[in-house]
Amino acid sequence: MYPWRKILVPTDFSTAAAWVFDDAIRAASLTGAEIMILHVRMTHPSKPELLRFPADASVYEYAEQQELDLLRRYVERSAQDLKTTLLVRTAPDPAAEIFRSAKEADVDLIVMATHARHHIAHLFIGSNTMKMLSRCSIPILAIRYGIKKRRATRTIAVPVESANTIPPVLKLVGEIARNEGSEVHLLSCASGDQRAAAAESLDRATAQLEGLIVRKSVIEAKSLGRELVRYSEANDIDLIAIPPDCDREGKLSGTADGIVRQASSPVLVVPG
Repeated sequence: MYPWRKILVPTDFSTAAAWVFDDAIRAASLTGAEIMILHVRMTHPSKPELLRFPADASVYEYAEQQELDLLRRYVERSAQDLKTTLLVRTAPDPAAEIFRSAKEADVDLIVMATHARHHIAHLFIGSNTMKMLSRCSIPILAIRYGIKKRRATRTIAVPVESANTIPPVLKLVGEIARNEGSEVHLLSCASGDQRAAAAESLDRATAQLEGLIVRKSVIEAKSLGRELVRYSEANDIDLIAIPPDCDREGKLSGTADGIVRQASSPVLVVPG
């Protein structure tokens, strides 16, 4: 999983999709990873052989190649030694095709944009990101369109409800923090007689981050997600790492969904 070897960046050629390329380039530069740029040409769900927006194939090929070449040149100008690969796929379900392509290419990380809260533009890329997060089997770096650009991962925040439920998150966070010299912030919400148990969970989580600088906080509040967003803004956190935490229906939980949609920091969703 880490260090990253291959990073997949899906794009619909919107400004929101382009927003994440700086983060993908920085992540790839740190580990020498290949960047794979993927565009999914959408077809009808009932007739997957028919394009959603009918046009001659040559029109699509020309437009896609122009846009993909622009993105490849942007990567090359930012980091000349990075390898880039351009992919075009045709499918009725972009989210499913992104996952299929990622698994086929043995990708370590997917970097995607989410639409801003109360922002109806770029709904295509945003809705597919949220759909993918609920079924992720590969780490996904979700970046809300328009947030502050990060030049380094100096601080990483991790919500801890039970240290027993997040070993994959802590393992990956530990590897990233050691490579980038990051400080890790562990947060838990509790009140009254629950504070002692929360503190113990933080201690167990800290034990999995041996050798790193760790700051622990037990916050008096009911919603860990809301407090994590507030804490990250107040402390200018560079990265939030969370498990997907899906409900019984396979949908992203309210806590995880709220963090991804509202955080002003990139959110790394790590599957268990």
